[in-house]
Amino acid sequence: MPGEYVYRGVHYCFVHKGVDIDMMKEWQVRPSDVLLATPPKSGTTWMGEILRLMRGFHPQLSEDEDSEKLGMLPFLEMELPFLPNAVKNKDNIPSPRFIKTHLPYEFTKGKVEQEGLKVIAVLREPKDTLTSLYYHYCLDVLGYPGDFHQFFELVRQDRLIGGNIFKMARDWWQARHLPNVLVVKYEEMKKDTAAVVRRVGEFLQIPLDDKAVGDIVQRCSMGEMRKSMADQTKDKNGKNFIDVNQFLRKGIIGDWKNIFNEDEVEFVDECVRKYYDPLVSTSTCD
Repeated sequence: MPGEYVYRGVHYCFVHKGVDIDMMKEWQVRPSDVLLATPPKSGTTWMGEILRLMRGFHPQLSEDEDSEKLGMLPFLEMELPFLPNAVKNKDNIPSPRFIKTHLPYEFTKGKVEQEGLKVIAVLREPKDTLTSLYYHYCLDVLGYPGDFHQFFELVRQDRLIGGNIFKMARDWWQARHLPNVLVVKYEEMKKDTAAVVRRVGEFLQIPLDDKAVGDIVQRCSMGEMRKSMADQTKDKNGKNFIDVNQFLRKGIIGDWKNIFNEDEVEFVDECVRKYYDPLVSTSTCD
């Protein structure tokens, strides 16, 4: 991966350059702050769009503010040509501040457990996550040259950018008992998006009537998100930083069956047994 480096046991790449991963300690939590936390390719863009649209109904939103002009949720740990870093711009983001991260739980643990930072954590079946992550690695901007089975060796070696997805999912799942943490499964979002939108709205105390829920669901379809993302990912020259159709590829359940071999399936199943307690392995990863 271009510009790859290791910090505190986690692999990062060029999109993290120039960003102090530990800057989160400088973040002064406001009561209306919301953090979207996910392992990579676990529904980040989908839930991020739900939250972006939901923010427009937030009771603390200024009457003269157009929430949608804020665009995509900024990352804590990345700075992209179309997306300023959240921590560097923390004082310029109007409340309520909605931000996102792929960082391991320990990087935000103090803010979550001691300062009450609200978190929406999205978890996805790990084989589907890895399938989607492989195709993400193949984006032109990242340029991974190998096939899936070569990519899977990075999984075995614990060399994925952003860290160990099994550990990350386990840690957020174990934090689900905290009153300020809501864990959502990607598969729940696929089954009944409207129910998840209502659940998130209730958790964040954002009032949503049936029309608002319906509008959010409609605007978070794959087609609508591709249009929205194409508008939001342009650099200063008006060129798209990524191929939106590659980035939002399928979003389906079970695509791993088309690419995993038996040995890779067994490796992931063993990781599930190793990292997740029985409740997680039956409710999140089956």
